[in-house]
Amino acid sequence: MDRKSPDSREIQRLIELSADARACLRGEVCALRRRLDVPARLRDSLQHHPASWLFGSLASGLAASWVFRRKPPTPKPARAIPAKMLGVAWRASQPLVKIWLGNQVKNWLAGQPLPEPASRWLSRLSPTFKSR
Repeated sequence: MDRKSPDSREIQRLIELSADARACLRGEVCALRRRLDVPARLRDSLQHHPASWLFGSLASGLAASWVFRRKPPTPKPARAIPAKMLGVAWRASQPLVKIWLGNQVKNWLAGQPLPEPASRWLSRLSPTFKSR
């Protein structure tokens, strides 16, 4: 019987040691969870220090606006009225010229004879061109 009593004391000591280790691990796990729970930490910080968050966001917004500021566009020199009118006329005639040129290319690819003004104009450009 004497042999069992030292073993039981040793077992009791080991049981207490494991209980203490579990309690220590439980505390460390809780502390680690708190450290890794970023949303809860942010929420807590926002609730306890709202002024520092407000001033920090204001300062970072101002810094970002200074860093990413656009340079004002350089003004283009003003054009004279005849140059403006010529530009307007050119812009207005572009769709008509595009349609006319597209029709001419389509007719040429289809092998149809070109109208007289176009064939005369093309004959000046290439000496070997013959109208049908």
